[in-house]
Formats: sequence, structure tokens, C-alpha cells
Amino acid sequence: MTNVDNEEQSTVQRLVRLFLKGLATIIPIALTLLIVLWLAGLAENGVGYLIKLVLPDNWYIRGMGLFGGIALVMAIGLLSQVWLFRKLIDLGEGVLDRMPVVKSVFRATKDFVDYFSSDDGNRFGQAVMVRHPDLKIGIMGFVTREDFSELPFGEEGEVAVYLPLSYQVAGYTIFVPREWLEPIDMPFEESIRLILTAAMSRRTTKPTRVK
Repeated sequence: MTNVDNEEQSTVQRLVRLFLKGLATIIPIALTLLIVLWLAGLAENGVGYLIKLVLPDNWYIRGMGLFGGIALVMAIGLLSQVWLFRKLIDLGEGVLDRMPVVKSVFRATKDFVDYFSSDDGNRFGQAVMVRHPDLKIGIMGFVTREDFSELPFGEEGEVAVYLPLSYQVAGYTIFVPREWLEPIDMPFEESIRLILTAAMSRRTTKPTRVK
């Protein structure tokens, strides 16, 4: 292979690397913007339509639907603290919870949303390394349950650990003895980013082991 061929191949490789770096920069931003715009469009079209039914046509300004949707969600969050409104919500949830097929989807969705919207800041604070005593490997995950009194399984000293899969919205839930866990002093956002990117994420802080 001549020097000219080597230079051409090197140039092509540099161009490919630049293209991949460009994709790595654009894709996360583009996906985030697409999701935000999609949600904004739902609010604008849905809530905006209701606003148009109330206001005269020449009074409506584009964007009212978006702000109306935000205000509606905040109002529901405020009303959810009122006893009577909470009872109505519980009644509606009870109906969904008794419908075949629907109840499975509803329960899973509700548990997932409740987990991530909880006011308990410690719920996301326990990143752990699961280490089997006979295997020289570690799997990073998050403690999701320590009390099994409401479930028909689970032994004393056993905990549930969720192991997300890299680059996938999925994972495994395993039940292991507490002594298998090695707590990691790392914020939830950084630890989940580290797992989902197969440990290729750049850390902003250096994690330390909890003794």
C-alpha cells in the first residue's frame, strides 16, 4: 500500500470519527427536544382545544394550551392533597384495578410513576455493587425493596436489587442477601447514567466506597 493510499485511508477514518462524534453530540439533544416538543404538542392541541371552546377565537394565542396544560397538572397535584379529591381518585383507581388486563398495566404503570415521583429522596440514593461470594465479578444496581412483609416471599436479611441493562429500557430484579451488597457513594443520576451507557459515561464526581 502506497503512502497516498495510507493518507487517503487516514483521511477517511478521521472523517468517519468526526461524523460519529457529531452524531454523539446531536442525537441526545435531538431526542430530548423531540420528546419535549411532542409533550408540548399534546398539551397545546388537547388543552388548547378546551380553551378555544371557552374563549372567543380572536382571544386565543398560540401557547395558551401549553401553559394551560402545565397549570392543569400543577392544579391536579395540589388537589391530590385534598381529602375529598383524593377519595375520588382512589375510587377511579379502584375501578381500573378491578378490570381484567387493564389492572395489570395500571398497577405496573402506577408503581413505576410512584417510585420516580416519590418525595423520599433516599429512595434513589442506594446504588450498590452486587458481589457473589464465589464469583469475582460485580454487577451495579439499585436497592428497590427491603421489606417483604406485604409479599408472599422474601427472607429475613434479603433485599431486592434492580439491575438495569445498558442502552435498553429494561433490566432484571434479583433477590439477594444483604451481605452481598457493597454500597456505592454515587448520586442516582450519575449511577443510572453510568449503567445505561455501559460505564462509558464521563463522571462529574468521583464515587467513593461506603465503609
